[in-house]
Amino acid sequence: MKILRLVLIFALVLTTARTEENRYDLLGRTLTPFLNVFVKSTTNPNRAMSFTLTLEQMTDLPPALAGSRAEVAVEYPDKLRLHGPVLGEDVTICRNGQELWAFPGSKVEALLDAAAAAKKLPKADPKFRLEPFALPIPEKQLVFLAALFQIKDVGSESLDGETCRVIDLFLMPQLAHSLKAQGWAARAWVNGDAKPVRISVAKPGWMIVVRFEHLEFAPKLPESTWEPTSEQAGDILKLDPVRYQQLLGTLVK
Repeated sequence: MKILRLVLIFALVLTTARTEENRYDLLGRTLTPFLNVFVKSTTNPNRAMSFTLTLEQMTDLPPALAGSRAEVAVEYPDKLRLHGPVLGEDVTICRNGQELWAFPGSKVEALLDAAAAAKKLPKADPKFRLEPFALPIPEKQLVFLAALFQIKDVGSESLDGETCRVIDLFLMPQLAHSLKAQGWAARAWVNGDAKPVRISVAKPGWMIVVRFEHLEFAPKLPESTWEPTSEQAGDILKLDPVRYQQLLGTLVK
């Protein structure tokens, strides 16, 4: 899950500076909506978020996945719903506390079996347990988060008629070493509301570019978000935690 963790870090920090003079101050302000979703205690009421990602570019991207979209919904402490291409098929994966399911169940089960037979499924961790969501760094260190990154203001660029600041961001050497992420870098296109419009993440020999749409924060999402629709109910695959971890692992391989 290292790539997913790094993408989360970059997604949190890349909605940052619009000018060279105040980029670190603005970083702290723009991080707050994301952090409030995941910290254990906050006075902010928004503990959920939802957004859509469109895959624009990726190293060795199969033609069939060009322009593919993923819909993501998260609610603290333990709710997640992903809808998008997994193992080459359009599926939904959902966690509602300790309840885990996927749709279409028959197809997901066949995909998992085929991936396992081809040795393309992430190795199962029998000790994996479902825990509440947590940030990838200790919460006590959040006040120092901005100091963990080197930020460069590249300029501005228009995306779909909207002027965006373009920001380059690099992990500080100590953090990159601890995460075994030397050589990673990111670029973000940030709109006038300090929300990410496009993010690219790269390391030597590999890169990915995704487009953010419909990024919203809310106190909570409708309960129906975490339940199968009436059309899905007849083909649901119940997952155990280990199988769920493997299925999510296919997203970042």
